[in-house]
Amino acid sequence: MPCDLGRKAPSVYPIRGGDVNPLYLGCRFAWCTPEAVEAAAEVGDGLSFKLYVPKIDKTRWQFLEAYDRPILIGEFHFGALDRGMLGLVPAENQRQRAQIYADYVRSVVEHPYFVGCHGFQYIDQPLTGRRFDGENDNIGFITITDTPYPEMVAQARAIHRTVYRIRWG
Repeated sequence: MPCDLGRKAPSVYPIRGGDVNPLYLGCRFAWCTPEAVEAAAEVGDGLSFKLYVPKIDKTRWQFLEAYDRPILIGEFHFGALDRGMLGLVPAENQRQRAQIYADYVRSVVEHPYFVGCHGFQYIDQPLTGRRFDGENDNIGFITITDTPYPEMVAQARAIHRTVYRIRWG
């Protein structure tokens, strides 16, 4: 199982010093079983998932209703085939990649059990690959030469401006 279900969270974390009211999210599930999610919900203040899909399907995640916990998507991304580098969820080109990003964020905001999502990552991975696993995906908002993808920037600005209105009408 690629997640640490851990023990009951202590009331004071040594790293936070005097913080007596920390938020413990536990593991970030890349994949999981119902039993693992149940165990994580028992010891954590929230649940966190890596969800590499084009958008969040409301019916697939309906089981989250059973947990009175904030649920966060801790990792997602999209890659475009027009750059010679992929991603776990590929798009034809940068325009489509940006649209999928906006659709994904919208689907998270429209889902009643998720509190947010965190894109992975800000910058593309090196063309020659990361040193520890060779992964080399087109998944950033900027290239490895610090050049922004204008399509991604425009769509992110557009959808992020609207998330509070979408969520709370």
